[in-house]
Amino acid sequence: MPAEAWDGLTRYPSRTYAADLTLLRQGTEGTHVLALTGGMVKVVRTDRDGRQRLLAFRGPGEILGEMALQDGGRRLADVRTMSGCTASVVPAEDFHRLVLRHRLAYPLARLASSRLREQTEVGDGSVHERLAMALLRLVEVSGGTRSFSLTREELAQHIGVGRNSVSKALARLGPDRVHATKSRIDVISVEGLRSALAGFIGV
Repeated sequence: MPAEAWDGLTRYPSRTYAADLTLLRQGTEGTHVLALTGGMVKVVRTDRDGRQRLLAFRGPGEILGEMALQDGGRRLADVRTMSGCTASVVPAEDFHRLVLRHRLAYPLARLASSRLREQTEVGDGSVHERLAMALLRLVEVSGGTRSFSLTREELAQHIGVGRNSVSKALARLGPDRVHATKSRIDVISVEGLRSALAGFIGV
């Protein structure tokens, strides 16, 4: 997004949010967007059968909730904080004016395409490769953070496998690359995860 447009979004009042809060709720009307200036969030959709899917992670510099404003529909997923967060709250009418003023229709379309590609790529490859890709994306989105409040079940939801498969993939990646506790994931070696994607993990 152009710097001038981002500056326009972040001029709106900023709010601080604690961890484990739902900022935007699935099924509700799109009345505003959030410009995330600090912290990490996760995007979680609940299917009709009650099953949850962790679709994506978002970090500083991201717009949250814009899709519901663009198509006039309701929000397709929850946005939940993974850590303490700060975000500017931009009312829907003001966001529409900013889109027109800064000609953001094309950049927003490219953003939607990029996010769709991200969700597609997380399902490619073996389980340990998918897990490595997800963890590398987490580090990138967060701006370099390497410790995340995530469970194995959430990682399983994100890459579309069972919890036991994630445990096996973590074991294959090894403690020199990633360390997992009951509710936390620590990336030990970014280069090690990249080597996993390059096919350098031994059988």
